[in-house]
Amino acid sequence: MNRSTIIAATILVVIVGYFGLRSLMRGSISSHKEEAAIERSDDVPSAVIETLSAEPHMLRLSTKGRTEPDKSVTVKAGTTGTVVSTPAREGSFVKAGTLLCSLDVEARSARVKEAEAQRDSARVSYEAAASLAEKGLGPANQATAAKAQLDAAEAAVNAAKVELGKTQIRAPFDGIFETRLAEAGDFLSAGQACGLLVDMDPVIVSVQVSEAQAGKLEVGMTGEALLADGRRFPATLRYVARTASGSTRTFLVEAKLETGESVVAAGVTSQLIIPVGDVPATKISAGLLTLSDAGQLGVRYVDDTNTVRFAQVSVVDETADGTWVSGLPETVNIISLGQDYLSEGAAVKPVPASGAQP
Repeated sequence: MNRSTIIAATILVVIVGYFGLRSLMRGSISSHKEEAAIERSDDVPSAVIETLSAEPHMLRLSTKGRTEPDKSVTVKAGTTGTVVSTPAREGSFVKAGTLLCSLDVEARSARVKEAEAQRDSARVSYEAAASLAEKGLGPANQATAAKAQLDAAEAAVNAAKVELGKTQIRAPFDGIFETRLAEAGDFLSAGQACGLLVDMDPVIVSVQVSEAQAGKLEVGMTGEALLADGRRFPATLRYVARTASGSTRTFLVEAKLETGESVVAAGVTSQLIIPVGDVPATKISAGLLTLSDAGQLGVRYVDDTNTVRFAQVSVVDETADGTWVSGLPETVNIISLGQDYLSEGAAVKPVPASGAQP
């Protein structure tokens, strides 16, 4: 074998040896990486937890409604006639008996005088018949008939005065003459409106509540009303309906407000808040609330076996410093960080929030 052949064979052996060694090294490195990946996949993830306990919390019923007057009446005419004056000013406070609309008395005043004259004549006839009967100069039945005529004449006077009085449409109670519905010159028939009178003392908040809420309310319970403009007033329940509305299946509830000297208009959007008793609840951060795969509102926590669990909860109350919920165990380890990355049933290593690294 000549020298050139030996050199070529040597180079070939070196090249084959070099690439063979590289393949072995790559296989070893890949094996180490796979083993490391397997080892990492076997690591149990950590879960930052916060231990919380349930405690009694005042349950508050909160529902929206509107302010209303204590009483609201459309004052109507009791007889026919033409309006001749409307002395009450719209928006003014009026006392009971204040004249709101005056109708033309027409012949009603004359009828009163005519009835009074007939009464006076009947009285004279009766007194004469009674005197004669007492002296034995006249029959007793004549005096009785005269008395009947006098009584009829007296009734006619009263009827004429009542009819005359109907021409003066007056306020039935103290209140605000909210709206004038008739002007001077209008002809009113019996039953037509003169104006709207409202009583704003006290102001009422009227709300509709569900069946479950109505069962927790009683007349006399106290709370507060929050008005749309931010003002708050003490409220006391004065009426709780026990018959549901046929269309909405809700129950009417009314509360009277203690407004003091404050002026509150009717029709203002209001929130009625009534404490109805203590319930066991847990205070958590609203950010810990999450949804299950089925769309249920709840919280994920770690049980005694260090397994992630999901508890469906109900929001009892929302305050500035937290949300109160029911449905959790009495003492629970809430997952306070990364709830959405831990699935239910997963094994975790609990780490107290106070000892967790940032």
